[in-house]
Order: sequence, then structure tokens, then C-alpha cells
Amino acid sequence: MYDQMNDASISSSRQLDSYITLLQCWIYEHFPSVAESTADQDYYEDSPRACRWIATKKTMKSICTPAYRERLDQLWILDVCWIPYGEHRLVWDFHLISFYSGLLGWGPVAVYYRPERVVRQVGYTQTIPAPPVDSWVSYDDIHDRWIHYSDHMVPAGEVCTVSGQCVSDYMDWFFRISHPFMTSDQASDPLPDGHAPQPRVIPQAPQTDIPHVPEPGAPSTSARPVVEEPKHAVKFAMGLLRGWSAI
Repeated sequence: MYDQMNDASISSSRQLDSYITLLQCWIYEHFPSVAESTADQDYYEDSPRACRWIATKKTMKSICTPAYRERLDQLWILDVCWIPYGEHRLVWDFHLISFYSGLLGWGPVAVYYRPERVVRQVGYTQTIPAPPVDSWVSYDDIHDRWIHYSDHMVPAGEVCTVSGQCVSDYMDWFFRISHPFMTSDQASDPLPDGHAPQPRVIPQAPQTDIPHVPEPGAPSTSARPVVEEPKHAVKFAMGLLRGWSAI
């Protein structure tokens, strides 16, 4: 499914192959306001996290694709659950190998894995990642790098003081190079095919005091900090879907 994300993120794609139930449960964890979900009342924390949800066709609500896109575009920063697995880590620890950055091989398939793009999902401040390197290595080299993963780790940096925190220049970079909106802005100036309209004003994080977020591995709380929300949300859904599948 990780490999399929590359094709699914292309505008002309209309379907996604592989174990979609896992992706469905991932969305329930990170975006609780986007889709209605049904929790399994018999779930135990020592079970796989995806078993927490009843994810079948019968539980899916009849919401059309444009409606989902609008919901994603309307997300506020505080609507996103940045570290949804904190409580589960008391049972299933976070492994440092998740910070390995490079190529992953599965049989004849090889895909890039870059956790440096989503370090705030494990409680660290997001910085601007280095440009991707297009160099290719042999399958033997991929295997060797994986075995010696400690030599190819992403430096985590500083722990977040605000959930989903990023450095001051990150949002400017993100909105400049990314396609943050799922739907087109009719009021925006026309752009060439394949380019998404960009916002006129880059959203800023609220400048208020917020309780310290515990380091990864510590149990999280369900309490949501009471802060003034920014004027707009961070539109990053596809970046998250493609960027992180290790937890």
C-alpha cells in the first residue's frame, strides 16, 4: 500500500490497491472530524491498533468524494490528532528503526521512506527536510542499509512544546512547494494544469502558552489545549498519507 500511495496521489488516479482497511483506520486516528467511525467496544489495547475500529463497508457512510475533499480543506490545526498512538505505546513501544531514512525493499518493489517529513507525528518539531536524492542503489545495498539502519537515522531534533509544532520558516516552505488544498479556489488566479492554487496568507500557529507535550513513548491525554485557533488550517493530508506508515 505504501508503494500504491505514489500512484494514488496522482490527480488522474481513481483507485487505490492493497489493504485499504488499514488506511481507513489510519484516517480515523488522525482525522476524527473528517469521517464518522465506529469503535469496537470489545477492543483491548494489547491488540493491533487497527482493531480498535469496525472498518467494513457496512460502517461506511454515504459521503461523496467532493464532500470529503471539502472537509479536508476545512481542517483546523487543532482538528488533527498529531500523536494518536501515545496511549497505545504503553503496550507497543515506538521503535527507533522508524527513524530510518532511505529505500525500503519488498521483493522486487523498492520505495523511498522519508520520516524526516513527518517527525511531528512522533512528538518532534517539524523542520524543512533536505531535498530528495534520486540516486538509486542495488537491492543488496538496500538490504545492507536496512540491517545497519542506525547509520541512516534521521535526527529527531527538538521535542514539540505545541502539538504539531514546526519551525518558523517551515510553513512558508510548505505552501510554496506543496499542493495544500484538495479543491480549487474559484476566486484564485488561473494556474497551469497540475498546479494547485496557493493561499494568499500563510497560516501562523497561535502565539499562546500551551502545556508541554510529553516525549514520544509517554502516555498522551485526551484533553485538548484551550487556545485560540489560527485563521486557517494546515492543508497537508496527502503529505501525511504518503509520508508516514511506520507506526
